[in-house]
Amino acid sequence: MTSTAPTPRRWRSRGAAFAWSGSAFALAALGAWLVYETIDQVSDLARAVPPTPPEVATDVIVRNAEDDQGRRASFRILLFTDEFRWRFNSHDALDADPARPLFTDEMKAVLNSAREIICVGASSEEVPAGVPFDIGRRTEERRAGRRAERIALWVRAALSQPIPIRKLNVGHHVPTHRQADTSDQRRVVIIIVLRQDTDANLDQALRSAMAQESARAPIFDTLLTKYSLASGQRFTWVP
Repeated sequence: MTSTAPTPRRWRSRGAAFAWSGSAFALAALGAWLVYETIDQVSDLARAVPPTPPEVATDVIVRNAEDDQGRRASFRILLFTDEFRWRFNSHDALDADPARPLFTDEMKAVLNSAREIICVGASSEEVPAGVPFDIGRRTEERRAGRRAERIALWVRAALSQPIPIRKLNVGHHVPTHRQADTSDQRRVVIIIVLRQDTDANLDQALRSAMAQESARAPIFDTLLTKYSLASGQRFTWVP
């Protein structure tokens, strides 16, 4: 029995051979990229995060929120308990606000697990009596920015390694004409960036994360729609 060697493939032209080789290479590259993306997503989902600290009342993780270009970031958004808020009226002196809290070891572990940290500053609806609303609002927006800076100081003191910190000013709460305590409008919120794609726009991805999870965590809808500097197309970041 005679064995025959396989007949070499004959191409009609060099161009056809080049096109076939290019297609095969592109297919292999696409397959490798899909494998990488799958492993990256599985790794992100499986990555353990430290447990919720006792300081935190609401702890929500939002993974793979996309910016306008499809680049993704994952966030852990922490709403602190009633103990961690500015209890004074919004027009009281900022210097009278609470001193730096002593974060628990659990909270320090969460902060030190971050790629970046975003500290959110907010002001309640109150303005000083007799002050025109527009002037009062601008004053309160500046106060909210200083609160973001104050929270950033608290966070920086709790870190054991250098981690970038951003300061987000959501501004002045819209008027609700409440007569009761409004200190819940001045709650402390810290956002942990768990991961992000290269060149991901954190502003857009964070807004996307809050929008998609607003039903599960009403604080997201509040931050996006009830504060003067957060309801526009872009967030306001403190330099």
